[in-house]
Amino acid sequence: MDQSTNLNLAEKFILLGMHPNKARYLISDQALIAGLTGAILLDLTMEGKLEIRDQMLHASTNKSNLSAIHTEILNTIYSFPKKRKIKIWIQRLSNKSQSRRKKIHEGLKSKGFVRIEYKRFLFIPYIKSYLIKKNERTKLIDEIRGILIYSKKPSAEMAPILGLVEAARMYRVIARNRREIKDFRKKLKEIIKSDLIASGVNQVLTEMQAAVTAAIMVSTLAASTGR
Repeated sequence: MDQSTNLNLAEKFILLGMHPNKARYLISDQALIAGLTGAILLDLTMEGKLEIRDQMLHASTNKSNLSAIHTEILNTIYSFPKKRKIKIWIQRLSNKSQSRRKKIHEGLKSKGFVRIEYKRFLFIPYIKSYLIKKNERTKLIDEIRGILIYSKKPSAEMAPILGLVEAARMYRVIARNRREIKDFRKKLKEIIKSDLIASGVNQVLTEMQAAVTAAIMVSTLAASTGR
């Protein structure tokens, strides 16, 4: 059985972004922060707790069955007095990204996917996380590659992942050489704009996917420009 099917989208995003052998990520901090927030919002959309109406994000309840992190974010959106667009929420919710990342890693540890070393620097605690089940990450990457190389129709589970890969510019994660990076970048852009994703998921998720992708790209480009 493919154990990665038991992971939510946020966990899969973290798994993809991790270096297979070292305690670091293969994508930029900006892409990681915005991408993780976007993945959680997509999780909540697939759970039926979030949707976009009149370009604004709406929560139907304040509790999620996915994790404490998902419930925390859902409650924040549900309780906020004014409705906001996706890009505003990704900016607002990104301020606690590090603590959420730590909790997701601890969840992955409990599922046997990672090993965690707890460290301190000048009395400040931090963690170093290493992949254990590298084959599960490899299977996920191979599935993405299969869609891009052979033009397979993405499933409802894979469609949001493709959007996150494009939005967070995770080309180097899935490509094996420079030629593939170039080809995959082009193919992902074509898939996002085509009806391949739309035909694989419902309209609510399609709309959310487009909004999240745009918001992550704006956040990542803004941070890069600032540097």
